Amino acid sequence: MKEIAKEAWNYTFSERGPGDYILSVVCGGVGLYDFAIRLTAPQVAAYEHEGIPYISRLAEQVRHDQSPFNAQKA
Repeated sequence: MKEIAKEAWNYTFSERGPGDYILSVVCGGVGLYDFAIRLTAPQVAAYEHEGIPYISRLAEQVRHDQSPFNAQKA
């Protein structure tokens, strides 16, 4: 897996293969845990269009509420 971007205590964005991206987000309050998702095709398109700023915004969405991303768990 190739690491593309990382922000300590925030997220790690990696590529498993061509077009197969994983975003691992640090979540929690008192207890911290990683929540990793595989990007969907629309998310990949947004990343390819906007770059890392999109990934930072997506990480914030995941951190705020993981439930919409449960189907994407990696």
